Amino acid sequence: MRPYRGAVINPGTLPVDGATEAAAAQNMTVFITAVLEQGGQLAGDPVRDPEADRDGRFGYLLPVTSGSTVRVLMPGVDLQRVRDDLTVAAPCLYVDDEPWWWPSAVTQAVGATARLAVAELTGQTED
Repeated sequence: MRPYRGAVINPGTLPVDGATEAAAAQNMTVFITAVLEQGGQLAGDPVRDPEADRDGRFGYLLPVTSGSTVRVLMPGVDLQRVRDDLTVAAPCLYVDDEPWWWPSAVTQAVGATARLAVAELTGQTED
């Protein structure tokens, strides 16, 4: 059996057509609520990071008590398409530059904020 040699593309990482900043902002509000409900530790409201925008995803920085941030790129399309679509074509969010579908993106953001908060409490820094 020959190994697969073609490029594998996750359709959820493709550019998002018809994206708007307003839709991304609405999605971000729901995302932050989910992160906090799952135990995420934030030091304030998300900060818009327009320099990170790409492919129909809009950048935000989630502040953590240590002064560090977690970067999220939120697709600017209908919430149902981002959160509720269970197909591989659902647009991925990016959390610290890694693509994730909504449920996993929430988990990743919770883990990242907790990791940074613990590092601050213990006096450790990330490498």
